Amino acid sequence: MLDPKLLIEPAEQELAAAFHAVAPRVDAALAAGDDTGLLRALTPLRQPVDRFFDEVMVMVDEPDLCANRLALLGQLRALMNRIADISLLAAG
Repeated sequence: MLDPKLLIEPAEQELAAAFHAVAPRVDAALAAGDDTGLLRALTPLRQPVDRFFDEVMVMVDEPDLCANRLALLGQLRALMNRIADISLLAAG
């Protein structure tokens, strides 16, 4: 479970905020069957995701901090998997 108090790096705070802003728009686009709207809803995640992976070490020695960062990524993965199984992109 994500604990907002453990989001200490600016890049992880930005990603969490972007996720929470985007998730309702993704839900609405999915419910409406609006593929174009869905892609537009996801667009704001690109920069925060890139920044997160450039600036944040996920697998740190502090167990609570590591678990929280993995929870954030888990939320992002769950959102993306509602749209498509992204694990299939690496296959082939």
